[in-house]
Amino acid sequence: MPSQALALALAASVYPPAVAAVIALGRGAQVRSRVAAFVAAAALTTYVVGALILLVLVDSGASGSTEWTPSAAVDLALGVALLALAVRLWRKGQAKQSGSSEQDGTSTSKSSGTSKIERYLENRRLAFVLGVTLYVLPSPIYIGAVKAVADAKLSTSSELLALAATVAVMLWMVELPMLMLLAVPGRAAAALESTNLWFARNGRVLAVLAAAGVGVYLIVRGLAGLLS
Repeated sequence: MPSQALALALAASVYPPAVAAVIALGRGAQVRSRVAAFVAAAALTTYVVGALILLVLVDSGASGSTEWTPSAAVDLALGVALLALAVRLWRKGQAKQSGSSEQDGTSTSKSSGTSKIERYLENRRLAFVLGVTLYVLPSPIYIGAVKAVADAKLSTSSELLALAATVAVMLWMVELPMLMLLAVPGRAAAALESTNLWFARNGRVLAVLAAAGVGVYLIVRGLAGLLS
């Protein structure tokens, strides 16, 4: 199992919207079935998308640590995209802070909107659809993780197993709450609510740091490949 793929998958796991969705699914009735449907959809979608990316990378020759083209170019492009994403997230965070006074005046309407979303999540089918929607578009970090699997030049079966491990690591932030809600939904919901509040305050910063850190790593790796 490529260690780089696991490290990138761990960075890609920082996805506050998915954590918030799992916690929202933990409210109300039929907690176990709705949470299981969401996580199953997320895992299936992430794996299928990853397998497609893996197929494209291998068939196009855009993998391999010794070939500078197009493998290094892909690393460089992903790194630049991640730095741009980090800047965008940071600017949105700054804009949100500057407009906090205006948001205080509209807190009532936002609260009603949130409760409406939670009512939609009471449906198992919509919970499944939500899992697909949140993960159908892969992040650049996840693409980098899949590329690390492709760069390892494993057999097809080993690549698929490595991809499964990558997906499991990437989704740990929704898998762990799911296990808690399946085992002890009553006690877990209260504990996860406080976690959600922490992510609401710090999730964007974590996402910025993850995107910037992985972006710099991929840019350095891409430039090293181009210059070698």
